[in-house]
Amino acid sequence: YAEVIIQSDNLENVISICESKFDGPKSSLIRRVQQILAFEEKWSLNYVPSESNRVADALAKMVLMRDETLHMFEELPLEIKEVLKEDCTFDNLTMIYSM
Repeated sequence: YAEVIIQSDNLENVISICESKFDGPKSSLIRRVQQILAFEEKWSLNYVPSESNRVADALAKMVLMRDETLHMFEELPLEIKEVLKEDCTFDNLTMIYSM
């Protein structure tokens, strides 16, 4: 890989990971991420509100409900189709009200 890109919907964790200090009362996961990133040349860490990425949220929830380790979809799952439909409706309503 050429670059590491991390996206998180937890602003507090994004700030903690970006801090250069390795000491302090941080979770072991945050300390481990910092250790890994210290050896990477190119990396970025972005805060993405969960409302902005509902498809990824829906996929993550689907994984938690199933016992499979890997699943490849030939068609969009119904759950994802519903999220996309809601997002389009929401985007259209937002556009109408902002005009």
